Amino acid sequence: MENKSEFWADVSAVVVTPVAIAAGVAKGTYDASTDHGAFIEGFNGAATPIIRAGKNFGAEHGQTITKGVVTGAAGALGARILHMGLRALKF
Repeated sequence: MENKSEFWADVSAVVVTPVAIAAGVAKGTYDASTDHGAFIEGFNGAATPIIRAGKNFGAEHGQTITKGVVTGAAGALGARILHMGLRALKF
């Protein structure tokens, strides 16, 4: 049974959207200006695979991403508690 994470799939899709838009605008503009097709066809041809790949990455690796986020947050909190504890001791 595969463990898919819709949350991380959506987050990953949002993260790659600026790159997808830039690639889509470049491809769409090139296609339209060189008579290789309509702007929207070039835009969709470049942007859609990038967003799909980001969404698939988030869905497949959501559990690992969650573990990384939780571990990083726990480490930061632990460091803060240790720092405040040492500060209270006033070496």
